[in-house]
Amino acid sequence: MPLKIDETDLEILEILERNAKTRIHAIAAKLGIPSSTVHHRIKKLEKEGVIKKWTILKEHALLGMALKAHILIFVEVSELKKIKKTQNDVAQELRRISGVENVDIVTGDADLLLTMHCRDVNELNRILLERIQSVEGVAKTKTMIVISDY
Repeated sequence: MPLKIDETDLEILEILERNAKTRIHAIAAKLGIPSSTVHHRIKKLEKEGVIKKWTILKEHALLGMALKAHILIFVEVSELKKIKKTQNDVAQELRRISGVENVDIVTGDADLLLTMHCRDVNELNRILLERIQSVEGVAKTKTMIVISDY
């Protein structure tokens, strides 16, 4: 059942999405409401699971991980059945690979969509060959390197 989220909650979320370090009093001033109201609404959004976790968005280039790639993963369902594995198992195994940020089970031609950062094409190639394609059940991959990220 959808939660009751009003325009003020959505505005608070939008401000926090742009900068999670925005102080409560700054949000309150921007929205023209008391700081206590902002505080209670944020706590409510956390309690209801709308704000699942506070996180850090890394500047990957500064960390030497400038190459971003999206990788379509195709699994062999008959192979998964033989080894008693599911797509969820494959996704969890892929998620543990260093540099992998996200793994989604998707519809369409591919079964999974993986997003990762690494140093360069050589490292991407190594991770693809040695880690991703060696996961049991992965039949093939299709890699798209991001050239601009907005």
